[in-house]
Amino acid sequence: MFKSILIVAVLVLSLMFVAGCGDPVRADEPEEPEEIALPDELPEEILAWIDVSKEKFGAQTMVYEEILYMLVTYGEKPTGGFAVEITSIEDKEDKIVVTVDFTKPGKDDMVTQAFTYPYDLAMMDDPCLPVEFVATGAETKVPDIE
Repeated sequence: MFKSILIVAVLVLSLMFVAGCGDPVRADEPEEPEEIALPDELPEEILAWIDVSKEKFGAQTMVYEEILYMLVTYGEKPTGGFAVEITSIEDKEDKIVVTVDFTKPGKDDMVTQAFTYPYDLAMMDDPCLPVEFVATGAETKVPDIE
């Protein structure tokens, strides 16, 4: 009888130890807000906003129907090979931090000989927080568009 109780106690303690060994939740790690996948068709107001903004280099936000749209444009470029990609969106305590990667073509790259207007758009439920854009890659800063 004592052996059975000892075995059960060891099993229970082992299970408690294993259950407690998961990854702890850290308060200092930023949460990744849930980005909404872009729909096949955007609202006309958003399409017009992109069209007006695409010739400028910079970033801006718009709240439309409780959705926060984050637009980063690279301006008019003389060739292909330029790209903009929003690579992460982090929900900090007091702001949303959007990391943007910029790409320029290399000197010897074969590129399309036409004007291009690279941009990227992301959207999420509006958290009512300010948005900070951080550049990586070919650029060091993302200017605000007024």
